[in-house]
Amino acid sequence: MNQMKSDDTVIKALGAYAENVSTAPDAGVAFRYAEETSRDLIGHRLFTVMQFDPDAMQVKRCYSSNPDEYPPGGHKEKRDTAWGRHVLEQGRFFIGCNAEDIRANFDDHEVIARLGLESVLNMPIRNLGQTIGTMNLLNVQDYYRPQHVTVASVIATGLASVLMHLNFRNKA
Repeated sequence: MNQMKSDDTVIKALGAYAENVSTAPDAGVAFRYAEETSRDLIGHRLFTVMQFDPDAMQVKRCYSSNPDEYPPGGHKEKRDTAWGRHVLEQGRFFIGCNAEDIRANFDDHEVIARLGLESVLNMPIRNLGQTIGTMNLLNVQDYYRPQHVTVASVIATGLASVLMHLNFRNKA
């Protein structure tokens, strides 16, 4: 089981993260800062960031810590799914604790299982009350707990401007 960091360590790490993301030269570097900070403060074996297209009800991967298995650019359909309603439409985090939770919510559950991952923390990335993406952390069974949500929320919020910039550039 993972150990929670001291408040002082978390605050300093989040302050450094905020500075690094706000001065990152491009989205890839900003996403790497989020990956590293999430790994150090929460823990993960797989980290991805997805953009959300509400009209298509799809998410598109824009960053992955494992690009061989989860390359940027991959899409996932989330229309008419409980997970899509909960995370994307309602803007609420999701914690899946075991392989059954993964199977019930993700079409790529076989790849996730092959990588030895059985728990997930999905954090919506929101801007002005709208979900614009998700930050996703995966690890071994029963890894994620509600106490991880606050730190994950701060890290995800730091990515909102990055996703907004990507959306603006993609529409230009």
